[in-house]
Amino acid sequence: MRHIHDNCRTGRKPGVAGILPALAVLLLLAGCDLDDTILGVQDPQTATADDILDPENLPAVRAHAIGEFQVGYSGSATGQDNSYILMSGLLTDEYQASGSFPTREEVDQRRVRVDNATAQTTFRLMHRGRAAAERAAGLFELNDPGTRPHAEASVLAGLMHNAFGEMYCSGVPMSDLPIGEPEVFGEPRTTEEIFEGAVDWFTAGASIAAEAGATLEANAAAVGLGRALLNLNRYDEAAAAVADVPTGFVFQVIHSNATTRQWNGIWNFVNSVKRWRIADQAGGNGLPYRTMGTEVDAAGNVIRAGDPRVVWFQDGFGFDQTSVQYSQRKYASNTANVPVATGIEARLIEAEAALAAGNTGAFLQIHNDLRATEGLAPVGQDDLNGPDGAVDLHFQERAFWLWQTGHRLGDLRRLVRQYNRDAESVFPTGSYFKGGTYGTDVNFPVPVDEQNNPNFTACLNRDA
Repeated sequence: MRHIHDNCRTGRKPGVAGILPALAVLLLLAGCDLDDTILGVQDPQTATADDILDPENLPAVRAHAIGEFQVGYSGSATGQDNSYILMSGLLTDEYQASGSFPTREEVDQRRVRVDNATAQTTFRLMHRGRAAAERAAGLFELNDPGTRPHAEASVLAGLMHNAFGEMYCSGVPMSDLPIGEPEVFGEPRTTEEIFEGAVDWFTAGASIAAEAGATLEANAAAVGLGRALLNLNRYDEAAAAVADVPTGFVFQVIHSNATTRQWNGIWNFVNSVKRWRIADQAGGNGLPYRTMGTEVDAAGNVIRAGDPRVVWFQDGFGFDQTSVQYSQRKYASNTANVPVATGIEARLIEAEAALAAGNTGAFLQIHNDLRATEGLAPVGQDDLNGPDGAVDLHFQERAFWLWQTGHRLGDLRRLVRQYNRDAESVFPTGSYFKGGTYGTDVNFPVPVDEQNNPNFTACLNRDA
């Protein structure tokens, strides 16, 4: 019942089963006694504290954590399940809104309101993924510690914490719902505190994976740790964390055709219902994804060869019936799997650490070794135009290698926060393609729903 697994370019691929439904559906309770009144009837689809704490139900706890992580991170095809990858990418130059929802256009236009209903859904889905992973980690710590599922749950929790740090303003609370107890409202956490929390989860996951002899989870924890440390501007530590991760390593969410909840949400919203489209030089500052990428037809036949890391095709009109639809082939079907931590990312972390240390030779060598795997021409000193040329090259390479995997918003924010770029020089700006102009958002606000939390008032700040 593995749903996130290793898919190295060489080596054996483990088998994978479909993600099970939510825990509450799996743990069915006995019906009420005939003498009970109607008001005393227990809901047969509600899991009690005893059910959740029962060690026999750990497989269901694990399945629940994996399922909620998938929906919050890479999405599904149920209703308006707009995932972290889709929504964070829409605020950047990766995607544009080709649907008709004004709430999605707000995101694309960098003008996200706190009462944006689409963003509210994403916030809830991500917190459900975080809370389910944290609960699973706690239950494995209690009932089956030091095992592969225990390490896996810790890694999933770390990935969700890191996602909150990359996507949202400073001041996101992390509330908790203890088993059988009232909700514990979280205090607002700064962006740095959120990333430090991710570091803690990945560090724990790495330790548990080492105890369990779980190489897959150990590598995933290492890449996640490197990513969180990179967000904290700790380059040397980030490079050290990923040093032993093989380049061919892939830790991914497994999608399936079993139910629409298990579909690949990126494929669904871009290719199937056409609410998102692939952008090209969005707002003037955006990368030329389509211009530099490989254009194909809907069947994948090459029309114009370009960068093989970005493959796209023209696909009629978007759901709004006015925007030309540009769909993608990275995820070619509703069952395509989504990488969330890879050996390629590990090498990119090492390249950035080399650049920070002034070792341009090592920086270029790492990039060229990666480019060679896709048959791309090497880059050299002549490609580093101007004093910021190496940084520009590096972040473009990251954008193409990590395209549609939820990394771009964090990278644009790091360009502002760590490399002192002006936000309007890296985010889309100027005239918006559907009319009006871009706003100034560089992250998402905490939705108005969180004002039910007595500890929360508003974002601490909206800085990158």
